[in-house]
Amino acid sequence: MKKFIPAIFLCIIFFSCSNPAKTDDVKTDSTAKKEVLNYPFTPKYSINWQPGDEKNAVIALTSFKKYLDGDVKGCFDSFADSIEFIADKFHYKGKKDSLMAMMIPMRASLSSTSAVVDTWLAAYYPDQKDTWVTVWSTQTWTDKKGKTDSVYLVDDIQLKDGKILQIDEKQRLFPEAPKKK
Repeated sequence: MKKFIPAIFLCIIFFSCSNPAKTDDVKTDSTAKKEVLNYPFTPKYSINWQPGDEKNAVIALTSFKKYLDGDVKGCFDSFADSIEFIADKFHYKGKKDSLMAMMIPMRASLSSTSAVVDTWLAAYYPDQKDTWVTVWSTQTWTDKKGKTDSVYLVDDIQLKDGKILQIDEKQRLFPEAPKKK
C-alpha cells in the first residue's frame, strides 16, 4: 500500500497540471459587444481617439515647467513657428515670436508661480491625424506687489512633429476667501 501512495500522488499532480484552471471571462470595454449609440449631440471634434505617444506629454509639460520657472524663451522652444493660443477673454493666432513678446512681460510681472498637476492624458485622433495632450492643474502665482491668487486649469495642447501648434486653456476660478470682520 505504501508503494501505491506515491503513485497515486503523482497521478493526482499529473492530472491536475494537465487540466487548465478555469478562469472567469471578464469582459472589458474592448471585448464587450459594441452597441450602436444614439448621441443627443453631434461632436464638433472626433470622439474616435486612442492613447497617444507620451513623448508629446513630456514636451507639453516641459514647456509649461519652463514658463513656471521663468524661462519664457525656453518655454517657446517647443512651439511651432505659428501658434494659436485660446484662453479666457484672450485669443492669439500668429507667429510664436509675437506671442513670446507678449508673454515675457506677463511672466516678469510675477515674483513667483507654481503648479500642482493633477494628471495629463496624451491622445491621438486617427481620423484627423492629430495629437493632443490635456493637462489638469492648479496654478498659483504671486505678483510683484505680493498678491497671491490661483486658478484651476485644463489645457488642451495640440502637437505635431514634436512642436506645439495650439493651446486651448479653460479655467475655473476659486471662490474668494471669506472676508474677516
